[in-house]
Amino acid sequence: MILGILALIFYKRFVVNPPLYTVTAPKDIKEAQVQDLDYLALYTNYDRSFDTKEKKTAFQDSIEVLRNRLPVSKAAFEMAIAKIAAIADNAHSNPSPRARAKRLNAVPLRFHWFQEGLYVILAQSNHSELLGSRVQAINGIDPAELLNNMKPWYGGEASSLRAASPLYFMSPDVLHSMGFGNSSDSLDISFLKANGQEETRIIQASDIEKDIPGYWVSDWLNPYEKIASSDWKSCIIEQKLALPFKKLEYNVHHEFIGKTLYVQLNENWNSTDRKVKKYLKPVIQEAKNKELDAVIFDLRFNPGGNYHLGWPFIKAMRDHLKPDKKFYIVTGNGTFSAGLITAAYANYQLGERALVIGEPVGDRLQFWADGGLPMILPNSRVALYIWTAYSDWENGCKDWSKCFWITIFDGVATGKFELDKEVPLSFHDYINGKDSVLDYILSL
Repeated sequence: MILGILALIFYKRFVVNPPLYTVTAPKDIKEAQVQDLDYLALYTNYDRSFDTKEKKTAFQDSIEVLRNRLPVSKAAFEMAIAKIAAIADNAHSNPSPRARAKRLNAVPLRFHWFQEGLYVILAQSNHSELLGSRVQAINGIDPAELLNNMKPWYGGEASSLRAASPLYFMSPDVLHSMGFGNSSDSLDISFLKANGQEETRIIQASDIEKDIPGYWVSDWLNPYEKIASSDWKSCIIEQKLALPFKKLEYNVHHEFIGKTLYVQLNENWNSTDRKVKKYLKPVIQEAKNKELDAVIFDLRFNPGGNYHLGWPFIKAMRDHLKPDKKFYIVTGNGTFSAGLITAAYANYQLGERALVIGEPVGDRLQFWADGGLPMILPNSRVALYIWTAYSDWENGCKDWSKCFWITIFDGVATGKFELDKEVPLSFHDYINGKDSVLDYILSL
């Protein structure tokens, strides 16, 4: 009974139901958008990531500014809400770029960032000659400059926006509504093609097979399960994919490379066929029976979930790996939320044996999350999640009125989490069946 009471108290503290809001069928787009803004105005009464009076005031003032502009296009409304949500400067508080991409238009190309720049890695067959091309400009703007200019529409670290930005770059709707293009139906893109030729082309948006590659940017590095029997083509054949990209559809995967154990944790969730702790248990046992030279823990594509799932593996490697051996933690811009916590925890537990290799992670170690019930605007269907718990994995979090209670008991102060060596993924390596990070580590 006591446990039940404690569980109820915990639930009431962190799981906050969104306010009830009944609307009549709107007579036009303006009324629909007014109804959405009326509901949105209630958000900061429930969400705690708007944790200062200044943020709350700016949130309400921005709603009124938008209200005076109505009606606006569907895309303009979505991006205006994104800009309002960004006031929290909390990456979890951004409306999902993936959900938005499903609602708005897209050209039949998909992009990905590499060390050398932004590249076309997927295309429908009528644009397949553009595969492997580097994008020189979108609507006359250099992609790196465009990325920097988009920051006001995204709260949190710029690295997190970089990871999600291909979902923005593919949509004329999105870029036009942000003021980075003259057309909401097409993109004017300049390419440096694989053969060295430069070409500028107007690419029209298309709904044909738009959903087939999916909306997880990292999955586009190995799209074959999704593009099979479709009109989509990849810049690389499946058989040529390097090890870290072969198993992206799995939440967890491992291989022994000689005396090096490679473990890839792509998300901190259990799947139907792979329970993370259960999967890693025999891996741990096998590792204990070997004289390991190194462990590589790849978290660069991990967006989060349950941060506890990787802990038994981390603690086992802490206890088994010899003092003169290394535990390499691989991170990227997509290492986020529980993925970031897992990386920081591993770095903390392995101490001097840990080396962080890759690219900057997608968030800070201080953020608002948990709780997480969606407040869905009734007409646009934009969802903003209600976050109720603060986490600080750098310094520890002990404030009962603010912190997530679970972390008060099991959290640790991991200290600053920084790269020991930045090694971005090179397009040249990727297209030639290599992984820049894995090759670098194995060469040490």
